[in-house]
Amino acid sequence: MNFYGNETYKNAIRALFDKLPCEKNGILVTGASGLIGSLIVDTLLFANKENGCKFKVYAHGRSKEKLEKRFSYAKGKDIEFIIGDICQPIDGINEIDYIIHGASNADPRSYSLYPAQTLLINVIGAQNVLELAKKTGAKNTLLLSTFETYGKIEQSEKYSEEQFGKIDHNMIRACYPESKRCAEILFRCYSEQYGIKTNIARLGSVYGPTMAQNDSKAHAQFIRNALNGEDIVLKSEGKPIRSYVSVFDTVSGIFKVLFEGENGEAYNVSDDNCTASIAQVANTIAEICSKRVIFDLPDEIEKKGFSAPQNSILGGTKLKKLGWRAEYNVKNGLELTIKILKELSLN
Repeated sequence: MNFYGNETYKNAIRALFDKLPCEKNGILVTGASGLIGSLIVDTLLFANKENGCKFKVYAHGRSKEKLEKRFSYAKGKDIEFIIGDICQPIDGINEIDYIIHGASNADPRSYSLYPAQTLLINVIGAQNVLELAKKTGAKNTLLLSTFETYGKIEQSEKYSEEQFGKIDHNMIRACYPESKRCAEILFRCYSEQYGIKTNIARLGSVYGPTMAQNDSKAHAQFIRNALNGEDIVLKSEGKPIRSYVSVFDTVSGIFKVLFEGENGEAYNVSDDNCTASIAQVANTIAEICSKRVIFDLPDEIEKKGFSAPQNSILGGTKLKKLGWRAEYNVKNGLELTIKILKELSLN
Protein backbone atom coordinates (compact mmCIF):
# COMPACT_ATOMS: atom_id res chain seq x y z
CA MET A 1 0.00 0.00 0.00
CA ASN A 2 1.25 3.48 -0.89
CA PHE A 3 0.81 5.15 2.51
CA TYR A 4 3.13 7.98 1.58
CA GLY A 5 0.91 8.97 -1.34
CA ASN A 6 -2.23 9.19 0.80
CA GLU A 7 -3.09 12.73 1.91
CA THR A 8 -5.35 11.65 4.79
CA TYR A 9 -2.49 9.57 6.23
CA LYS A 10 0.01 12.40 5.73
CA ASN A 11 -2.30 14.91 7.42
CA ALA A 12 -2.51 12.64 10.47
CA ILE A 13 1.30 12.42 10.51
CA ARG A 14 1.66 16.21 10.41
CA ALA A 15 -0.10 16.41 13.77
CA LEU A 16 2.83 14.46 15.28
CA PHE A 17 5.54 16.94 14.28
CA ASP A 18 5.25 19.04 17.43
CA LYS A 19 6.30 15.97 19.46
CA LEU A 20 9.70 15.90 17.72
CA PRO A 21 12.96 17.74 18.37
CA CYS A 22 14.34 18.75 15.00
CA GLU A 23 18.07 18.81 15.76
CA LYS A 24 20.24 16.15 14.14
CA ASN A 25 19.57 12.74 15.67
CA GLY A 26 20.10 9.13 14.64
CA ILE A 27 17.19 6.86 15.59
CA LEU A 28 17.12 3.07 15.35
CA VAL A 29 13.65 1.52 15.02
CA THR A 30 13.44 -2.25 15.40
CA GLY A 31 10.34 -3.90 13.98
CA ALA A 32 10.37 -1.08 11.44
CA SER A 33 7.85 -2.62 9.03
CA GLY A 34 5.25 -3.35 11.74
CA LEU A 35 2.07 -1.57 12.79
CA ILE A 36 3.83 0.94 15.04
CA GLY A 37 7.37 0.90 13.68
CA SER A 38 6.31 1.78 10.14
CA LEU A 39 4.39 4.85 11.31
CA ILE A 40 7.37 5.95 13.43
CA VAL A 41 9.66 5.71 10.40
CA ASP A 42 7.15 7.50 8.14
CA THR A 43 6.77 10.31 10.68
CA LEU A 44 10.51 10.86 11.08
CA LEU A 45 11.15 10.87 7.32
CA PHE A 46 8.18 13.10 6.59
CA ALA A 47 9.33 15.52 9.33
CA ASN A 48 12.68 15.76 7.54
CA LYS A 49 10.97 16.62 4.27
CA GLU A 50 8.30 19.02 5.51
CA ASN A 51 9.43 20.31 8.88
CA GLY A 52 13.15 20.83 8.47
CA CYS A 53 14.12 18.02 10.84
CA LYS A 54 17.42 16.17 10.53
CA PHE A 55 16.74 12.58 11.52
CA LYS A 56 18.84 9.70 10.28
CA VAL A 57 16.59 6.64 10.51
CA TYR A 58 17.99 3.13 10.91
CA ALA A 59 15.13 0.76 10.04
CA HIS A 60 15.80 -2.73 11.41
CA GLY A 61 14.03 -5.84 10.13
CA ARG A 62 14.56 -9.39 8.91
CA SER A 63 13.53 -8.83 5.30
CA LYS A 64 15.33 -6.30 3.10
CA GLU A 65 12.69 -6.82 0.41
CA LYS A 66 9.87 -6.03 2.85
CA LEU A 67 11.58 -2.89 4.14
CA GLU A 68 12.42 -1.64 0.67
CA LYS A 69 8.86 -2.19 -0.49
CA ARG A 70 7.30 -0.50 2.55
CA PHE A 71 9.61 2.54 2.37
CA SER A 72 10.07 2.68 -1.40
CA TYR A 73 9.42 6.44 -1.34
CA ALA A 74 12.47 7.04 0.90
CA LYS A 75 15.50 8.16 -1.05
CA GLY A 76 18.93 9.49 -0.11
CA LYS A 77 20.75 9.30 3.19
CA ASP A 78 17.81 9.89 5.55
CA ILE A 79 17.22 6.13 5.93
CA GLU A 80 19.41 3.06 6.18
CA PHE A 81 18.11 -0.50 6.33
CA ILE A 82 19.68 -2.74 8.99
CA ILE A 83 18.89 -6.31 8.02
CA GLY A 84 19.01 -9.04 10.64
CA ASP A 85 17.27 -11.23 13.17
CA ILE A 86 16.70 -9.34 16.43
CA CYS A 87 17.88 -12.49 18.24
CA GLN A 88 21.34 -11.82 16.81
CA PRO A 89 23.67 -8.93 17.76
CA ILE A 90 22.90 -5.75 15.81
CA ASP A 91 25.80 -4.92 13.48
CA GLY A 92 26.47 -1.95 11.25
CA ILE A 93 25.72 0.83 13.76
CA ASN A 94 28.55 2.51 15.66
CA GLU A 95 26.79 5.71 16.70
CA ILE A 96 23.13 6.20 17.62
CA ASP A 97 21.21 8.78 19.62
CA TYR A 98 17.90 7.00 20.29
CA ILE A 99 16.56 3.44 20.03
CA ILE A 100 12.90 2.44 19.82
CA HIS A 101 12.66 -1.31 20.30
CA GLY A 102 9.45 -2.66 18.80
CA ALA A 103 10.50 -5.98 17.24
CA SER A 104 8.21 -8.71 18.55
CA ASN A 105 5.65 -11.30 17.57
CA ALA A 106 2.56 -9.21 18.17
CA ASP A 107 -0.52 -11.17 17.21
CA PRO A 108 -2.33 -13.96 19.10
CA ARG A 109 -2.03 -16.57 16.35
CA SER A 110 1.76 -16.31 16.50
CA TYR A 111 1.70 -16.81 20.28
CA SER A 112 -0.15 -20.07 19.71
CA LEU A 113 1.83 -21.37 16.73
CA TYR A 114 5.31 -20.07 17.69
CA PRO A 115 5.40 -19.73 21.49
CA ALA A 116 9.12 -20.46 21.89
CA GLN A 117 10.02 -17.98 19.17
CA THR A 118 7.70 -15.39 20.68
CA LEU A 119 9.39 -15.68 24.08
CA LEU A 120 12.96 -15.69 22.77
CA ILE A 121 12.41 -12.70 20.47
CA ASN A 122 11.25 -10.61 23.40
CA VAL A 123 14.02 -11.61 25.81
CA ILE A 124 17.07 -12.03 23.57
CA GLY A 125 15.98 -9.15 21.34
CA ALA A 126 15.88 -6.86 24.38
CA GLN A 127 19.39 -7.93 25.39
CA ASN A 128 20.79 -7.24 21.91
CA VAL A 129 19.20 -3.80 21.79
CA LEU A 130 20.54 -2.93 25.25
CA GLU A 131 24.03 -4.11 24.35
CA LEU A 132 23.95 -1.77 21.36
CA ALA A 133 22.79 1.10 23.59
CA LYS A 134 25.63 0.39 26.01
CA LYS A 135 28.17 0.25 23.21
CA THR A 136 27.04 3.44 21.45
CA GLY A 137 26.08 5.53 24.48
CA ALA A 138 22.56 6.18 23.18
CA LYS A 139 20.68 9.06 24.83
CA ASN A 140 17.66 6.85 25.49
CA THR A 141 16.49 3.33 24.68
CA LEU A 142 12.73 2.75 24.71
CA LEU A 143 11.01 -0.63 24.99
CA LEU A 144 7.54 -0.98 23.50
CA SER A 145 5.77 -3.18 26.03
CA THR A 146 2.13 -4.10 26.58
CA PHE A 147 -0.84 -3.83 28.94
CA GLU A 148 -0.62 -7.63 29.20
CA THR A 149 2.36 -7.38 31.56
CA TYR A 150 -0.08 -6.33 34.31
CA GLY A 151 -1.67 -9.75 34.33
CA LYS A 152 -4.82 -10.13 36.41
CA ILE A 153 -5.30 -7.49 39.10
CA GLU A 154 -8.32 -7.98 41.32
CA GLN A 155 -10.62 -5.07 42.18
CA SER A 156 -8.79 -2.50 40.07
CA GLU A 157 -10.69 -0.26 37.68
CA LYS A 158 -7.55 1.01 35.95
CA TYR A 159 -3.96 -0.19 35.90
CA SER A 160 -1.37 2.30 37.11
CA GLU A 161 2.31 1.80 36.41
CA GLU A 162 3.03 0.79 40.02
CA GLN A 163 0.61 -2.17 40.01
CA PHE A 164 1.28 -5.78 39.11
CA GLY A 165 -0.88 -8.88 38.95
CA LYS A 166 -0.92 -12.60 38.26
CA ILE A 167 -0.14 -14.38 34.99
CA ASP A 168 -0.82 -18.10 34.66
CA HIS A 169 2.56 -19.27 33.39
CA ASN A 170 1.21 -22.80 32.85
CA MET A 171 -0.67 -21.52 29.79
CA ILE A 172 1.18 -21.34 26.46
CA ARG A 173 -0.40 -17.90 25.95
CA ALA A 174 1.82 -16.64 28.78
CA CYS A 175 4.84 -16.76 26.45
CA TYR A 176 4.03 -13.20 25.37
CA PRO A 177 3.29 -11.28 28.60
CA GLU A 178 5.86 -13.14 30.69
CA SER A 179 8.65 -12.47 28.16
CA LYS A 180 7.60 -8.82 27.96
CA ARG A 181 7.86 -8.68 31.75
CA CYS A 182 11.33 -10.15 31.51
CA ALA A 183 12.30 -7.60 28.84
CA GLU A 184 11.06 -4.79 31.09
CA ILE A 185 13.14 -5.86 34.07
CA LEU A 186 16.15 -6.36 31.78
CA PHE A 187 15.80 -2.75 30.65
CA ARG A 188 15.69 -1.64 34.27
CA CYS A 189 18.73 -3.78 35.13
CA TYR A 190 20.83 -2.33 32.31
CA SER A 191 19.84 1.17 33.39
CA GLU A 192 20.84 0.45 36.99
CA GLN A 193 24.01 -1.54 36.32
CA TYR A 194 25.45 0.21 33.26
CA GLY A 195 24.09 3.72 33.66
CA ILE A 196 22.27 3.88 30.33
CA LYS A 197 18.97 5.73 30.07
CA THR A 198 15.95 3.51 29.39
CA ASN A 199 12.18 3.86 29.34
CA ILE A 200 9.22 1.56 28.89
CA ALA A 201 6.02 2.41 27.01
CA ARG A 202 3.17 0.07 27.96
CA LEU A 203 0.75 0.08 25.07
CA GLY A 204 -2.95 -0.70 24.92
CA SER A 205 -4.75 -2.46 22.07
CA VAL A 206 -3.34 -0.53 19.14
CA TYR A 207 -5.20 -0.20 15.85
CA GLY A 208 -4.66 1.81 12.70
CA PRO A 209 -4.20 1.67 8.94
CA THR A 210 -0.67 0.23 9.24
CA MET A 211 -1.95 -3.07 10.70
CA ALA A 212 -0.66 -6.14 8.83
CA GLN A 213 -3.16 -7.89 6.61
CA ASN A 214 -2.64 -11.12 8.57
CA ASP A 215 -2.98 -9.49 12.01
CA SER A 216 -5.11 -11.92 14.03
CA LYS A 217 -6.15 -9.54 16.82
CA ALA A 218 -9.93 -9.27 17.08
CA HIS A 219 -10.25 -5.61 16.12
CA ALA A 220 -7.99 -6.13 13.08
CA GLN A 221 -10.22 -8.98 11.91
CA PHE A 222 -13.34 -6.81 12.45
CA ILE A 223 -11.93 -4.08 10.20
CA ARG A 224 -10.93 -6.55 7.49
CA ASN A 225 -14.38 -8.17 7.61
CA ALA A 226 -16.11 -4.83 7.18
CA LEU A 227 -13.84 -3.57 4.40
CA ASN A 228 -14.30 -6.85 2.52
CA GLY A 229 -18.06 -6.32 2.61
CA GLU A 230 -18.54 -9.12 5.15
CA ASP A 231 -20.36 -9.26 8.45
CA ILE A 232 -18.21 -8.70 11.54
CA VAL A 233 -17.59 -11.94 13.42
CA LEU A 234 -17.38 -11.98 17.22
CA LYS A 235 -15.80 -15.06 18.79
CA SER A 236 -17.29 -14.32 22.24
CA GLU A 237 -19.79 -12.02 23.90
CA GLY A 238 -17.13 -9.32 23.77
CA LYS A 239 -17.68 -7.99 27.31
CA PRO A 240 -14.08 -7.24 28.42
CA ILE A 241 -13.20 -3.54 28.33
CA ARG A 242 -9.79 -2.46 27.07
CA SER A 243 -7.82 0.63 26.17
CA TYR A 244 -8.04 0.93 22.37
CA VAL A 245 -5.52 3.52 21.23
CA SER A 246 -5.07 4.79 17.68
CA VAL A 247 -1.62 4.12 16.25
CA PHE A 248 -1.25 7.88 15.70
CA ASP A 249 -1.84 8.59 19.40
CA THR A 250 0.36 5.64 20.30
CA VAL A 251 3.27 7.04 18.30
CA SER A 252 2.79 10.54 19.73
CA GLY A 253 2.95 8.96 23.22
CA ILE A 254 6.07 7.01 22.30
CA PHE A 255 7.82 10.20 21.17
CA LYS A 256 6.80 11.96 24.38
CA VAL A 257 8.34 9.17 26.50
CA LEU A 258 11.43 8.84 24.29
CA PHE A 259 12.37 12.50 24.45
CA GLU A 260 10.95 13.56 27.84
CA GLY A 261 10.50 10.44 29.96
CA GLU A 262 12.24 10.13 33.33
CA ASN A 263 15.07 7.61 33.35
CA GLY A 264 14.05 4.05 34.22
CA GLU A 265 10.32 4.80 34.28
CA ALA A 266 7.42 2.96 32.62
CA TYR A 267 4.52 4.92 31.13
CA ASN A 268 1.06 3.73 30.08
CA VAL A 269 0.16 5.13 26.67
CA SER A 270 -3.59 5.54 27.01
CA ASP A 271 -6.39 8.03 27.62
CA ASP A 272 -9.82 7.88 29.27
CA ASN A 273 -11.48 8.46 25.87
CA CYS A 274 -9.82 5.32 24.50
CA THR A 275 -11.75 2.64 26.42
CA ALA A 276 -14.38 0.31 24.99
CA SER A 277 -15.52 -3.30 25.18
CA ILE A 278 -14.68 -5.67 22.34
CA ALA A 279 -18.38 -5.74 21.44
CA GLN A 280 -18.48 -1.92 21.35
CA VAL A 281 -15.52 -1.87 18.97
CA ALA A 282 -17.23 -4.43 16.75
CA ASN A 283 -20.49 -2.49 16.72
CA THR A 284 -18.71 0.80 16.02
CA ILE A 285 -16.94 -0.67 13.01
CA ALA A 286 -20.22 -2.21 11.85
CA GLU A 287 -21.94 1.17 12.13
CA ILE A 288 -19.19 2.97 10.19
CA CYS A 289 -19.26 0.39 7.39
CA SER A 290 -23.02 -0.43 7.48
CA LYS A 291 -22.46 -4.10 8.35
CA ARG A 292 -23.85 -6.57 10.91
CA VAL A 293 -22.23 -8.20 13.93
CA ILE A 294 -22.61 -11.97 14.17
CA PHE A 295 -21.21 -14.54 16.61
CA ASP A 296 -19.03 -17.57 15.81
CA LEU A 297 -17.07 -19.97 18.06
CA PRO A 298 -13.25 -19.96 17.74
CA ASP A 299 -11.23 -22.94 16.53
CA GLU A 300 -8.68 -24.64 18.82
CA ILE A 301 -5.66 -22.71 17.52
CA GLU A 302 -7.48 -19.43 18.02
CA LYS A 303 -8.46 -20.42 21.57
CA LYS A 304 -4.81 -21.01 22.51
CA GLY A 305 -3.96 -17.48 21.41
CA PHE A 306 -6.77 -15.85 23.36
CA SER A 307 -6.09 -14.12 26.65
CA ALA A 308 -8.36 -14.82 29.61
CA PRO A 309 -11.44 -12.53 29.57
CA GLN A 310 -10.84 -9.54 31.85
CA ASN A 311 -10.93 -5.76 31.76
CA SER A 312 -7.58 -4.20 30.84
CA ILE A 313 -7.81 -0.43 31.19
CA LEU A 314 -4.62 1.62 31.36
CA GLY A 315 -4.53 4.70 33.55
CA GLY A 316 -2.84 7.53 31.68
CA THR A 317 -2.17 10.02 34.50
CA LYS A 318 1.60 9.60 34.48
CA LEU A 319 2.00 10.30 30.75
CA LYS A 320 -0.42 13.23 30.94
CA LYS A 321 1.91 14.84 33.49
CA LEU A 322 4.47 15.04 30.66
CA GLY A 323 1.91 17.01 28.63
CA TRP A 324 0.57 14.23 26.39
CA ARG A 325 -3.05 14.02 25.29
CA ALA A 326 -4.79 11.63 22.90
CA GLU A 327 -6.27 13.22 19.78
CA TYR A 328 -8.65 10.37 18.97
CA ASN A 329 -11.41 8.57 20.82
CA VAL A 330 -12.44 5.07 19.76
CA LYS A 331 -15.05 6.19 17.23
CA ASN A 332 -13.15 8.88 15.34
CA GLY A 333 -9.94 6.84 15.51
CA LEU A 334 -11.68 3.92 13.82
CA GLU A 335 -13.30 6.27 11.31
CA LEU A 336 -9.88 7.62 10.35
CA THR A 337 -8.43 4.12 10.07
CA ILE A 338 -11.24 2.92 7.82
CA LYS A 339 -11.15 6.09 5.70
CA ILE A 340 -7.43 5.67 4.99
CA LEU A 341 -7.76 1.95 4.21
CA LYS A 342 -10.69 2.60 1.86
CA GLU A 343 -8.71 5.29 0.02
CA LEU A 344 -5.66 3.05 -0.26
CA SER A 345 -7.74 0.20 -1.69
CA LEU A 346 -8.97 2.50 -4.47
CA ASN A 347 -5.44 3.40 -5.60
